[in-house]
Amino acid sequence: MVLQVQSEAVLASSSAEAGISAETQAAASAAAPVLLGVLPMGGDPDSAMFAAALNACGGSYLGVVSEHAAQRGLFAGAQSLASGTYVVTELMRSLTLAIGA
Repeated sequence: MVLQVQSEAVLASSSAEAGISAETQAAASAAAPVLLGVLPMGGDPDSAMFAAALNACGGSYLGVVSEHAAQRGLFAGAQSLASGTYVVTELMRSLTLAIGA
Protein backbone atom coordinates (compact mmCIF):
# COMPACT_ATOMS: atom_id res chain seq x y z
CA MET A 1 0.00 0.00 0.00
CA VAL A 2 1.35 3.40 -0.97
CA LEU A 3 0.67 6.26 1.39
CA GLN A 4 1.25 9.81 0.21
CA VAL A 5 1.32 12.37 3.02
CA GLN A 6 2.24 16.02 2.67
CA SER A 7 3.94 16.52 6.01
CA GLU A 8 4.05 20.29 5.48
CA ALA A 9 0.26 20.39 5.22
CA VAL A 10 -0.12 18.26 8.35
CA LEU A 11 2.29 20.56 10.21
CA ALA A 12 0.41 23.64 8.98
CA SER A 13 -2.84 22.12 10.21
CA SER A 14 -1.17 21.48 13.56
CA SER A 15 -0.19 25.13 13.80
CA ALA A 16 -3.72 26.22 12.92
CA GLU A 17 -5.20 23.95 15.60
CA ALA A 18 -2.74 25.26 18.20
CA GLY A 19 -3.68 28.82 17.26
CA ILE A 20 -7.39 28.09 17.55
CA SER A 21 -6.83 26.46 20.92
CA ALA A 22 -4.92 29.48 22.23
CA GLU A 23 -7.53 31.89 20.85
CA THR A 24 -10.35 29.92 22.45
CA GLN A 25 -8.61 29.91 25.82
CA ALA A 26 -7.91 33.65 25.58
CA ALA A 27 -11.53 34.43 24.73
CA ALA A 28 -12.78 32.28 27.61
CA SER A 29 -10.36 33.94 30.01
CA ALA A 30 -11.53 37.37 28.91
CA ALA A 31 -15.18 36.40 29.35
CA ALA A 32 -14.72 34.67 32.72
CA PRO A 33 -15.35 37.72 34.94
CA VAL A 34 -18.65 38.42 33.20
CA LEU A 35 -19.74 34.78 33.18
CA LEU A 36 -18.89 34.23 36.84
CA GLY A 37 -19.65 37.65 38.29
CA VAL A 38 -23.42 37.91 37.96
CA LEU A 39 -24.94 39.82 40.88
CA PRO A 40 -28.54 39.59 42.10
CA MET A 41 -30.85 42.26 40.68
CA GLY A 42 -32.51 42.71 44.05
CA GLY A 43 -32.30 41.66 47.65
CA ASP A 44 -34.97 38.97 47.39
CA PRO A 45 -34.24 35.22 47.46
CA ASP A 46 -35.41 34.73 43.85
CA SER A 47 -32.84 37.23 42.56
CA ALA A 48 -30.12 35.52 44.59
CA MET A 49 -31.07 32.08 43.24
CA PHE A 50 -31.25 33.39 39.67
CA ALA A 51 -27.81 35.00 39.98
CA ALA A 52 -26.43 31.76 41.43
CA ALA A 53 -27.92 29.80 38.52
CA LEU A 54 -26.38 32.17 35.98
CA ASN A 55 -22.99 31.92 37.69
CA ALA A 56 -23.27 28.12 37.65
CA CYS A 57 -24.08 28.16 33.94
CA GLY A 58 -21.10 30.42 33.32
CA GLY A 59 -18.86 28.05 35.26
CA SER A 60 -20.15 25.07 33.30
CA TYR A 61 -19.55 26.89 30.02
CA LEU A 62 -16.00 27.78 31.01
CA GLY A 63 -15.35 24.15 31.97
CA VAL A 64 -16.56 22.90 28.60
CA VAL A 65 -14.56 25.54 26.72
CA SER A 66 -11.44 24.64 28.68
CA GLU A 67 -11.88 20.96 27.87
CA HIS A 68 -12.50 21.74 24.20
CA ALA A 69 -9.38 23.91 23.97
CA ALA A 70 -7.31 21.21 25.68
CA GLN A 71 -8.56 18.59 23.22
CA ARG A 72 -7.69 20.84 20.28
CA GLY A 73 -4.24 21.38 21.77
CA LEU A 74 -3.72 17.63 22.13
CA PHE A 75 -4.90 17.13 18.54
CA ALA A 76 -2.39 19.75 17.38
CA GLY A 77 0.36 17.88 19.22
CA ALA A 78 -0.67 14.60 17.61
CA GLN A 79 -0.62 16.19 14.17
CA SER A 80 2.83 17.63 14.82
CA LEU A 81 4.09 14.22 15.91
CA ALA A 82 2.55 12.59 12.85
CA SER A 83 4.21 15.12 10.55
CA GLY A 84 7.61 14.44 12.08
CA THR A 85 7.03 10.69 11.90
CA TYR A 86 6.23 10.87 8.19
CA VAL A 87 9.35 12.97 7.52
CA VAL A 88 11.62 10.55 9.40
CA THR A 89 9.98 7.51 7.80
CA GLU A 90 10.43 8.96 4.33
CA LEU A 91 14.06 9.79 5.10
CA MET A 92 14.70 6.24 6.30
CA ARG A 93 13.03 4.82 3.20
CA SER A 94 15.16 7.01 0.94
CA LEU A 95 18.36 6.03 2.76
CA THR A 96 17.44 2.35 2.57
CA LEU A 97 16.91 2.62 -1.18
CA ALA A 98 20.18 4.53 -1.62
CA ILE A 99 22.20 1.99 0.37
CA GLY A 100 20.56 -0.98 -1.31
CA ALA A 101 21.01 0.39 -4.84
